[in-house]
Amino acid sequence: MNKNEWPVHGRITGPLVMIGFGSIGKGMLHLLGRHFEFDRSRFVVIDPNDADRALLDENGIRFVHAAVTRDSYRNLLKPLLTQGGGQGFCVNVSVDVSSRAVM
Repeated sequence: MNKNEWPVHGRITGPLVMIGFGSIGKGMLHLLGRHFEFDRSRFVVIDPNDADRALLDENGIRFVHAAVTRDSYRNLLKPLLTQGGGQGFCVNVSVDVSSRAVM
């Protein structure tokens, strides 16, 4: 299947923030690109480990080198998810961050 044949399941109108960039995050990177329309310049990945940052740089995706913690998540996520209008979309693929707490 070529890229134009992948079904598009939705459009993300605001910022796209992915928490975590381990093995699941690397897989999600390509799935999000195939199945959702979004402004790539508004895609941000947050992770405390920058070992695979080159992959993000190659794809033109912004990287924030930080840990999402109980004390930092509000100050870290709110500006990233609200900047520039549209509805922000958060994908949590970190094993150390509770999706329920983020919601």
